[in-house]
Amino acid sequence: MIRRALLVAGLLSMLAAAPAASREPPSAAPLVGQWRVDLTSKPGDGAYYAEMTITSVEGDRIAGTFYDSPIEKGRITRDWGTVRFAFVTHDGGGGAYNHSGELVDGRLIRGLSHALDRDFVAVWTADRKAP
Repeated sequence: MIRRALLVAGLLSMLAAAPAASREPPSAAPLVGQWRVDLTSKPGDGAYYAEMTITSVEGDRIAGTFYDSPIEKGRITRDWGTVRFAFVTHDGGGGAYNHSGELVDGRLIRGLSHALDRDFVAVWTADRKAP
């Protein structure tokens, strides 16, 4: 009886120490395309939309435009089982904006923008534009 308990305990400890099966990270390819971004300031305000076009995702890089500004320093991570990204844009006056987002179910992006020179944070969502 004790022998069996020791054997079971030993097997369980070996299983616990075994490396987890590696999973393939999700594809960032669904980011490519045109997105309608809802930049509404706060609940109850009128809708305010902008466009984001992702022209390519290659490795850990993302390229395109957001709010009529080229995406700069775009990066992607897929290490946590979801596609997340970050990039920088500039407005016409030279102001810098840091943006980040997460792809949800391949069809929605939840994002955040930090306007460095204008001192605000904006929460936004984006859905794929109809073809």
